[in-house]
Amino acid sequence: MYRFLSVAGTALAALAVSVGAVSAKECKNEAVIAEGEAFLSRTLGAYPSSLFAWRKAAEAKAGPGFQSWRVAEDRKIDCEQITIEGNKKRWVCTRTARPCKNALAGAIGGNKPTFDRILRRGDSGEDVKSLQELLNKLGYDLEVDGNYGRGTKAAVRDFQEKNGLGADGNFGPKTAEVLLGKV
Repeated sequence: MYRFLSVAGTALAALAVSVGAVSAKECKNEAVIAEGEAFLSRTLGAYPSSLFAWRKAAEAKAGPGFQSWRVAEDRKIDCEQITIEGNKKRWVCTRTARPCKNALAGAIGGNKPTFDRILRRGDSGEDVKSLQELLNKLGYDLEVDGNYGRGTKAAVRDFQEKNGLGADGNFGPKTAEVLLGKV
């Protein structure tokens, strides 16, 4: 009996070491800096715009799999109000971080889709199809047609409510981050 426990314990320790090695992050040395577009609102426009800009810049500079803000290192966000066209006040946010990717993500399920815009009712495209497929993986029953209609909006709103997010039915960066973390 003791020999079995010893062998099982050794195998379990080896498994833990191998899983630990797989889940390590691979990070780039150079930071990616990206500025979002100027918006009237800091939270409703400039902040998410900077996330989309950083993701695009990180993928362009570091390659696929490095566009996740959540796993990036040395993250920093600076938002400032600027004056444009005479006296119009607008907000601009800049994100700086070293892009990383979690090695476990590639080992388990491959690349997850990225979303480069806020999706709303009336939108259509491949990104809407990806959203519908992800929601179906979580148990929703949506037609995967690429059209952000009533059903998709209702499913997004339900997902947001269940996950403590602002439930407006629009699919923005915060909802995308939580959804991609669950699939």
